[in-house]
Amino acid sequence: MILHIGTVLVFGLMCGSELNVALFSHPVLNRQPLETHVLVRSSLAVLFGRVMPFWMTGSAVLSLLLLLGFEHLKGAAWRFAAIAFAIQVAAVVFSLVAPVPINNRIARWTPTSLPTDWRSQEHRWDVYHFVRTCGLVLAFALLILSFGAR
Repeated sequence: MILHIGTVLVFGLMCGSELNVALFSHPVLNRQPLETHVLVRSSLAVLFGRVMPFWMTGSAVLSLLLLLGFEHLKGAAWRFAAIAFAIQVAAVVFSLVAPVPINNRIARWTPTSLPTDWRSQEHRWDVYHFVRTCGLVLAFALLILSFGAR
């Protein structure tokens, strides 16, 4: 039970962070003056570029441990946790292919070194991030259902 609660806590906090970026932080940044926008966005890209690989992978590993029998999940609880884990793995792979390369470029931006297509790159990252966040929230809901189905 402790592993299940820990997994829910770690994964839930990560989903909250992802939702904050998608629904609040970046929309507010988009309304800021260019210099502020670019400096904060690149700083966030650096910070999350360091933290999220461990957070996303760590929460997926915790979900995997639930499936390996440490919590003795059976029936619907195991199936919900398995689907949540599959979504998490897909989110990690998707992240490596789509938003991470853009994030790495954004992390190097300064107000004087913006590429000509910087707005379209940001928009693409935001769309990718929103898709990933929706998947992660669905996985989190399934993880909660697995806890309730114990």
